[in-house]
Amino acid sequence: MEKLWTTSEVAQFLGVTELDVEELVRQGKLTGYKLGGQFLRFRPGQVQALKGTVSFRPYVGRPAVERAGAWRQRMRDFLYFYDFYLVSAAFLAVLVIYLIAAG
Repeated sequence: MEKLWTTSEVAQFLGVTELDVEELVRQGKLTGYKLGGQFLRFRPGQVQALKGTVSFRPYVGRPAVERAGAWRQRMRDFLYFYDFYLVSAAFLAVLVIYLIAAG
């Protein structure tokens, strides 16, 4: 029995993203098999045949140099999404210190 490839293995072989592989399945250009109703697997022969017939835009990955100010935007996003937890943790820390000092 041949080993079936995972979505990430197919993406690496074709030089595309995993989302592109899932799009090929939705378009019907590639047949995917679900294992356990959840995990997509592919026959290597079908993937190799597809590589010769379909052209893909090259996947270049993440840029090596982030744009200026990207860390500032990432910090702003972090504080936006986790502000409640940060304020709660600070409040609990002050409360614990107060209880220890008072008691």
